[in-house]
Amino acid sequence: MSKIKEDSIFGSYLFVNYANKGKLEKVKRVLKEYRKTAKAIANFLWREFFEKGYFPHKKSIKKEQMQHIQSKLSERYKYVCLWQVYDVLAGYIANIQRQFANIVFNSSLRKEDKLILLALNNVKGRLIYDKDEIEVYEKKDEGMEKKTVKVSEYHKKLAKKIFKHLLKRNRRPRFGNISMHLDGKVVEISKKKENGAKSFDYWIKVTTLEKGKPIYIPLKANTYAEKVEGEFLNYCQVVEDDAGNIEFRIVKQLKKREYIPLTEKLSIDLGLNPLIATNNGDLIGRQFFDFLKKMDEKIAKRMAQVQRNGGLPGRDNKYREYVRRLREFLKNEINRVLNRVINLYKPIKIIVERLDFRSPELSKRMNRFIQNFGKRYVKEKLERMQQLYGIEIVEVNPAYSSQECSSCGYVDRENRKSTQEFECKCCGNKINAQVNGAKNLLERSSLREFHPNLSKKQVLKVLIKRHLERLKGCKSAPLDILKGNPYYREFLENILNPRQGPLGYV
Repeated sequence: MSKIKEDSIFGSYLFVNYANKGKLEKVKRVLKEYRKTAKAIANFLWREFFEKGYFPHKKSIKKEQMQHIQSKLSERYKYVCLWQVYDVLAGYIANIQRQFANIVFNSSLRKEDKLILLALNNVKGRLIYDKDEIEVYEKKDEGMEKKTVKVSEYHKKLAKKIFKHLLKRNRRPRFGNISMHLDGKVVEISKKKENGAKSFDYWIKVTTLEKGKPIYIPLKANTYAEKVEGEFLNYCQVVEDDAGNIEFRIVKQLKKREYIPLTEKLSIDLGLNPLIATNNGDLIGRQFFDFLKKMDEKIAKRMAQVQRNGGLPGRDNKYREYVRRLREFLKNEINRVLNRVINLYKPIKIIVERLDFRSPELSKRMNRFIQNFGKRYVKEKLERMQQLYGIEIVEVNPAYSSQECSSCGYVDRENRKSTQEFECKCCGNKINAQVNGAKNLLERSSLREFHPNLSKKQVLKVLIKRHLERLKGCKSAPLDILKGNPYYREFLENILNPRQGPLGYV
């Protein structure tokens, strides 16, 4: 196997297994112990974290420390589990730090205080700070200036207070249902031998809880995975699906594809009906919402039937099958539609909004499904396109993008007639609502004042200011329209105060 680079791209692919019941039961026993061990390792890492203020690096954890973790797994299995748990917790902390930065950025603190807190937050892997001095970077006309500043007790206490708040607000990873990510320490993947069993294409040798008694799992080839350019690794994921079945996914190191861009920027508005609209007016994935409604009805009907009989939907095979079909549809349709967009425009940059999949026409349960799975699949697909093609993904603050006119900039909740229709109350512009939103995202991507972390109130102030500035020089502003719009109330009050200037904003 060739050396793996840090910027390598990976894909995991399902290979259908034909293991007998006895072998699968042994895998389930390993999985059960693996999850138990993962919880113990997580507890150990959290203790280290709260005592020292950071997680010890996974490479620095000694064998003696791991021996204190009670487990039926071998030492090799425990280390495989350690690396997986560590990566999950590191991702959790990174998310906490992103939220910390958002809170500080949107606060009313002094600029100097913000710089110190943001610099403290940038200390990798730490949430409890004891630094007395720290380097901060301040933007100057000639560029970024680095300087060392003192960290006061006020800053330390405030940082700890924010972090404690975020730790309470964000549920910690529980590891009770994790999959196993296994490498060459405990598995061995091989192709069928020429003189061996001809009905199976691959075999996975899996270490079990019984020392010296591994099992061999036969697999059929995944023809799609075989066609994807790259190299299979001796690394697999063992997954337990909603029905309790064991699945095996083999990981492949993918080859970066040749990509010749045709478009500089493309913005997309993600919705449900259709799934995607572009700033060029394309509406792609028109059948997406219809399928969701049908599945919503089937799932609701089955759920009610199971509950009438005193059962639990999560244990009903038909209910679980519906949920599986829904997840497969979401994943396949999102991949199909985004692939089509890429092939059509081949952009250098894709402008997207923060994802929010919801519809009042769907049940709370269905909205929860598509929020949980749809958002994840879109994010995974965008990351994969970024890796494979080098496309830059730019996230734009979407606040009021559905109410803002892409032609004149006027913001009014009554502009959007329905999920499909947009008609500006100010200039009369008529356009598909999602296309209008995509055009607004494209416009915002090139404006410095639209920071992704702005609050909705701050975004609204920027939009109103920009709209009013467009009216300068006109003989008359549409005051009759503005008077009925609560968004412009502050402007109308300020216009009566001559100290604020003729437009209320200077």
